[in-house]
Amino acid sequence: MAKRSERAVGAGFGRIFMGVMLLMVGFSVSASVRAPAVAGAFYSGSPDELRNSVEKMLRAAGPFESKDKVVALVVPHAGYTFSGATAAEAFRTLEGARVRRIVLVGPSHRMAFSGGALPRKGVTAFRTPLGDVPLDLEAVKKLRASKVFEGPASAHDGEHCLEVEIPFMQVVAPQAQLIPILIGVHTDRDQLKDMAQRLSGLMDAGTVVVVSTDFTHHGEGYRWAPFPQSPGLGDRLLSLGRATADLVAAGESAGFWHQVETSGDTVCGRHPVSVLLEMVEHGFEGAGEVMDVTTSGHVLGDFAQSVTYASVVFSGRWRDWKESEEVVELGKLDVGQEEMILDLARATLKTHLGHGPDLAQWFRAYGERKVLRAPSGAFVTLHHADVKPGLPGRLRACMGVMDASRPLVDAVIQAGVSAAHDPRFPAMKERELEDLNLEVSILSPRRRVGGYETIKVGLHGVVLSKNGRSAVFLPQVAVEQGWDRETMLSHLARKAGLSADAWRSGAQFEVFTAQVVEEHRKGSGSSDP
Repeated sequence: MAKRSERAVGAGFGRIFMGVMLLMVGFSVSASVRAPAVAGAFYSGSPDELRNSVEKMLRAAGPFESKDKVVALVVPHAGYTFSGATAAEAFRTLEGARVRRIVLVGPSHRMAFSGGALPRKGVTAFRTPLGDVPLDLEAVKKLRASKVFEGPASAHDGEHCLEVEIPFMQVVAPQAQLIPILIGVHTDRDQLKDMAQRLSGLMDAGTVVVVSTDFTHHGEGYRWAPFPQSPGLGDRLLSLGRATADLVAAGESAGFWHQVETSGDTVCGRHPVSVLLEMVEHGFEGAGEVMDVTTSGHVLGDFAQSVTYASVVFSGRWRDWKESEEVVELGKLDVGQEEMILDLARATLKTHLGHGPDLAQWFRAYGERKVLRAPSGAFVTLHHADVKPGLPGRLRACMGVMDASRPLVDAVIQAGVSAAHDPRFPAMKERELEDLNLEVSILSPRRRVGGYETIKVGLHGVVLSKNGRSAVFLPQVAVEQGWDRETMLSHLARKAGLSADAWRSGAQFEVFTAQVVEEHRKGSGSSDP
């Protein structure tokens, strides 16, 4: 990190961003060329100075050895003083390659929308002080025909995240045409996969994907400051950035999404990165490598406001889109799988409450296991270990997902996050976790039964519904409390806000089974959802 600090100066930090604001206000676009918006602010407005600075950063970049061709990059998009050297570590790998087209994807910072946004109709090139880069108009037209790329073209006006990458492209791949895409913050995972599949149809031997994103934005000014200002903050931010970048390099699409969403991490380009990772998962053969991870805090020597930057390179080849392997059915978990699920639940809680890299590390260890794709519901229960089972005060939280149609990994993560906010109890704190025992109930699909007589205590979990009210008990609740079927149903009815005997007539019942796995750190527990 000292190498990066020596390269940079911090005195112009405020002037850079003041210049950005002034230039954005004055931004305009001609009938055919998208003019530069942040030249003179994020990078030099002088052609000679700009080319010299880019070439200098590329020469300073470390060596890269791969038998395979580089086909995709993830690069930062801050001012060159802060992230240019990190971007150069990735762009350096394209020197000498025959790149005829670059799909350049980044997040929209200035407009919120759903889907992808292409440039205005009539725009044929993007301009920087180094000249104009022509668009691949045929490919842009093809994408424009899809509803998922109907985002507002005006999002490109003044947007910096794509523009700052273009001078690097002009130096390392001067003949390449451009397909510029901005992705809105309201884009959902189905839309991201749709975009990925459509972009995969454009991939050939001469096409490279460049994703523009910064990683963690930490500080009060970014409205995300979970870590205290301390001498170790810089190392903590680097550790988080490295863990997240490792997931990207591993092509771990689900892991990256869950790590960022569960932790609340402020990765501005999480949607563009997710598009690339869907492409990698479904249409790529090769490997990814993290080239560099840095922070603006190390450049400035001040972490009051710090942004993390990472560069990642994918080498290999694009192939035809292929859907994931057929989903497996969930069988009886073995001991190793039980421990894996418990570790997942605890990593989820630690990541959600502490905002750290625990979930990322879990995915790096277990993310490829097929059992995690099996459809299932799940409940996560936490107990005060020092209170005896069955006594008041034992339960700390129990929340879950009844729907057994989603992948097991998704269900456990959602249940864990929900358990941290069980509305019956005060908000959970990370420091509590060490003194709580954790239990995960993995649920089968629910099925309707004709009457309560078919319910088997200890085997069936029960959902009772009547008059618009409902409640659920997991299968182990009645056994742990010593209830027979009638007593259990009376308690269930009261939990639903009904009278104790409301279950006797007019109620509907659904049953399910559960595999229950629990920690044995400080004793056994009870499960009352």
